[in-house]
Amino acid sequence: MNIGLIGLDTSHSEIFTRLLNDSSDPHHVKGARITHAIPTFSKDLPISADRFPQYFELVTTKYGVVPVDDVDEFMNLVDAVIIGTVDGRNHLDWFKKVVGYGKPVFIDKPIVMSSTEMEEVIKLSKEFNTHVMSSSSLRFSESVMKVATNKDILSGYFFGPTPLQAQMPGYFWYGIHLVEMVVTLFGTAVEDMELKFLPDCEQLHLTFSNGNHVIIRGENSWHNRFGAVLHSKEHVYTLKLWEEEKPYYAGLLEHVIKFFETGVTSVPLEETAEIIHIIERINQLKENS
Repeated sequence: MNIGLIGLDTSHSEIFTRLLNDSSDPHHVKGARITHAIPTFSKDLPISADRFPQYFELVTTKYGVVPVDDVDEFMNLVDAVIIGTVDGRNHLDWFKKVVGYGKPVFIDKPIVMSSTEMEEVIKLSKEFNTHVMSSSSLRFSESVMKVATNKDILSGYFFGPTPLQAQMPGYFWYGIHLVEMVVTLFGTAVEDMELKFLPDCEQLHLTFSNGNHVIIRGENSWHNRFGAVLHSKEHVYTLKLWEEEKPYYAGLLEHVIKFFETGVTSVPLEETAEIIHIIERINQLKENS
């Protein structure tokens, strides 16, 4: 299967290409290759514009991905699409350009920037019978997947970096990783939210309709230490994603390739829509605090 990648302005463009194209990588994901890319970036977003030259050179030179500027030419060369631009503001526009071809589309996080945009994604997906998937890679980490089937977990403490980007406010940027981990294990029925600001972090307390509850510690500075401590009546589960041998990106790509092959996503769009709504509620709470 030939995959087309839109966007070469994020580390994900190199990581995804390496895991799919480099058979010598110890965590190589079989079944597809990224063969073509639309080399786009956002001029007004430094994390996009500043990193584009590096990742364009790496992906096209080291892994032989062919840059293509014309969308119609691009879509006729590939079997599936990854919208992987770092800038969530342009995801809906790119989706509109490719949805009419009926080929499966994975949209990297955040899928879009509002519930209104999310409704349009779902509408277009149904209108053109185009299958769509979006997810943070962290929900497919080995430790999260291992405990995801446990129904006895009652509460949890999640931690990780939540640095901010003005163009993708609040939890649309890095906070979405922690939200997706929580939703994977606790669902989307968040009934109540409380937020407390501390010098080095913020703590978000979520209570669910069934009485389960979690605390999210979002740390102001970026680092790679995502994890959780989960509690049931009789057990404690400790998740340290940064210590796992298998990168969670490989877990994500395994599910993405299966989705491309079958059209069936392990993360329904309806759940993704709920995640966007939860993030909007968190961001509103932050603005009002």
